Amino acid sequence: MSFIIILLFSLTAYMIQDVRAQDSFNYSKAFSGHLKFDSNYTVDGDGLRGFAQIEGGPIVYATYRIKTAEEKEALEAILYKSTIRVSGLFEEPSPPPHRYAFDMGNYVKKNGASKILAIESVKGAKEDQTISSKLNSQREKIKQHIRKTFPDGLIAEAEALIVGEQEKMTSEEQQIYQTLGITHLFAISGLHVEIVAGGIYFLLIRLHLRKESVLLLMLFVLPLYAVLAGGAPSVWRSVAMASAILLCRLLGVKMPIAEILLISFTVSLFWNPYGFYNIGFQLSYGATFAIIYSLSFLAKQTSVLKTGFFITCISQLTLYPLLLFHFYELSLSAFVVNSLFVPLYTLVILPLNFFLLVATFVFQPLAEGAFAVYEPLREIVGNAMKWLAALPCQMWNPGKPSLGGAALLMVSVLVFYSMAERGFKWRQLLIVLVPAVGFSLLPYADSGLKVTFLDVGQGDSALIELPHRKGVYLIDSGGLLRFEQKEFQQRSRPYEIGRQVVAPYLKGRGISEIDAFVLSHADADHAEGAEEIFQLFSIQELHLSPGSADTALMKELLPYTTEADIRFPGRGSAWQLGSVKFTYIAPSDATYEGNNDSLVLLMENGTFRVLFTGDLEADGEQELVERYSAALKDITVLKVGHHGSKTSSSETFLSAVSPALSVFSAGRGNRYGHPSQEVVERFEQLQLGTLNTAESGTIEITVKNGKASVQTMR
Repeated sequence: MSFIIILLFSLTAYMIQDVRAQDSFNYSKAFSGHLKFDSNYTVDGDGLRGFAQIEGGPIVYATYRIKTAEEKEALEAILYKSTIRVSGLFEEPSPPPHRYAFDMGNYVKKNGASKILAIESVKGAKEDQTISSKLNSQREKIKQHIRKTFPDGLIAEAEALIVGEQEKMTSEEQQIYQTLGITHLFAISGLHVEIVAGGIYFLLIRLHLRKESVLLLMLFVLPLYAVLAGGAPSVWRSVAMASAILLCRLLGVKMPIAEILLISFTVSLFWNPYGFYNIGFQLSYGATFAIIYSLSFLAKQTSVLKTGFFITCISQLTLYPLLLFHFYELSLSAFVVNSLFVPLYTLVILPLNFFLLVATFVFQPLAEGAFAVYEPLREIVGNAMKWLAALPCQMWNPGKPSLGGAALLMVSVLVFYSMAERGFKWRQLLIVLVPAVGFSLLPYADSGLKVTFLDVGQGDSALIELPHRKGVYLIDSGGLLRFEQKEFQQRSRPYEIGRQVVAPYLKGRGISEIDAFVLSHADADHAEGAEEIFQLFSIQELHLSPGSADTALMKELLPYTTEADIRFPGRGSAWQLGSVKFTYIAPSDATYEGNNDSLVLLMENGTFRVLFTGDLEADGEQELVERYSAALKDITVLKVGHHGSKTSSSETFLSAVSPALSVFSAGRGNRYGHPSQEVVERFEQLQLGTLNTAESGTIEITVKNGKASVQTMR
C-alpha cells in the first residue's frame, strides 16, 4: 500500500513539474528588471553565477563577469540579502563536449530553470525583509566570522561542517576526499543533523525546560537550521525526518521509521519535483532506505566499530549503481576508511568545530588556546588522509552504465534486499557482485577499435582504445593559455581542461590506466591539461618530442611524471599490439624548435590508417611528403595540423595524403579564427570530407569487422 501511495504522489509531483515548466515569459528580448539569487550562488574571481528568481517571472541561471575589485566587494556585501536590478540577454546553454561531460543544459533544466541569463550590468539593489533573507544574512555573518577568527587551515572545514559551504575547498582536497570516499563527511548529513538536534535537546533539557516545550521549540528551530546550513536536499531530508519523529513523540503517535521515510520522500517530491534529479537527494534517501531496512541485521552486531563498518558497506552496496551512473567510479577504500573517519568526524571533529565557533563569539582567548591544540592535531589527520589517498588501486572505475544498465544493477540490489530480508546469508551477496563484475568486464569483450577526437575547445586531445581493451593511448590533453590577471579576477578553482573534459571521458569509458600518454609538443593547448591527467590516472609511458623536456611547460609537468617511463621517440620508433601498428614518422632530430618538431604518429590497422600531426606546419608537411609519399597515400583519417591554421595543410600535403576524413580540433569562436577560411576552402576544392570538434563536439570513430562508423556528439 505504501508503494502505491508513493507512486501516486510521484506521478502528481511530475505532473506539477510539467505545469511549472511551461511559462509564457518572453525570452527573445533583452531583459531589464529585478532578480534574487538563491543562497547557493558563487562568486569566484571575477565570475558570479547561480540560480536566481526573476521578480514576477521564472527561475534562470544567471551569470555575470564582475568588472572591478570595488564592484566585487559591493556585490559580496549585498547579494545574500538583496534583490538586484540588472540588464542582460537570455542565452541557450552551451552543449557538452561529450556524453560524459557536465551538461549545462541538463543541469539548468533539472533545477527548474528555463534559460541562462547573461547579465551585462548591475544597476542597483534593494534589501529584502523576508525571513529567508534574514536567515541568509545570518549565514553570511557566520561565514565571515569564521574567515576572520579561524586559522587559514581550518576555515574550509569549518564552513563545510557548520554552514554547508564548500567554496574554500581546493581541488586537491576534493580529490583526496573522493578517493577515500568520505566527501559526504563534509556535507551536512543526517548524522550531522541528529548531533545538532541532540545537542540542542540536551542543552534545553539542562535548562529545565519542559519536555513538551523543548519538542515544540525544536520543531521551529530545525527548519531554521536547515536554511542556515545551506538547504541542501540531504539537510531537508534529515530535518524533515527529525521533525516527523519529534511530532510523533509530541502527539504520542507511534509510526515506523520506514513510513516516516516514505512520507518525507513523497512530501519532498510534491514540494519540489526537481529535487528528485539532485544527486544529493537520491543518495540521501537511498542510503537511509538501506540502513532502515537493515536495522534488524545491524541490531545483532555487538561492536560499535563492526556496526559502523556494516553501515558503510550497506550504504555503498545500495548506492553503487547511482554512484557509477553519476560519477563513473567508486571508492573501494571507503568501505574501511569510513569506519574510521565517520566516528572521528561525527563524535570529535564536528562537535569541536561547533565548540570553536561558540568560543570565538564568547571568549577569543579560549578559542586561540583551543586552536593551538587542535590545529596541529587536525594537520596530522590531514596528512594521514593524503597518505591514504596516495595508496594505489583505491578506485573501481568500470565506467558509466547506460540508464537501462543502471536500472538492472539497481534491480539486483533490490532483489538482494528482498532475499536478505527473509534471512541474510553471505552467498546472497553474489546477487549484487556478479552483475557488478559482469559490467566491469564489458569493455574487454568489445572487439572494436575506437579512435576519439575529444572536444577540448581550442586545443588537441585524442584517445585510442584497442580491441578488447588491450591498449589505451592518449595523444595530448588539451589545455588553456593562462593570461596574467588582476588579483580580484583570480579564481580559487580555475577551469581545468584535463580534469573537467578529458578525465570525465576516460572515466566514463571505464579507463583508469593509460598505456602511453603522447604529448605531441610543448604548447599549452596540447599539454597544459597533462598535470591533471597524471594526478587522476596511472600512466605507464610518457612520450615527449625530443628536446621538449627543457621547455618551461614540461619542466612544470615533470614532477608529476615520476611513476611513468619517459621516452623521447623520433622518426622510425614503432611498436605493434595485435593487428595495430604505431609508427612515429617525425621529428627527425633531437632539437626542439616548436610546431614542426611535433611528434607525428601513424596508426595502421589493415586498411584503416590514422595520421596524428600535432601542430605540424607546411615545412614539416613537405618533409613528410618527400620521405613518406607512398606510405601516406590514402590515409583514412587525418588529424589536421595546427587546428587548420593557414600555416598548415598545404595543397601538396593534402593531395599526397588524400584522407577520407579530416578532423579539425578547434574551439567555438576561438580568437585565432581556426580553421582558416583559406584552409577550409582548400579542403572543399580537393573534395575532402571534414569534421570540426567546434561544430560536432567529440568525434568517435569505431572500426569493427573491417567497417568504420563515425559518431558525433552534436
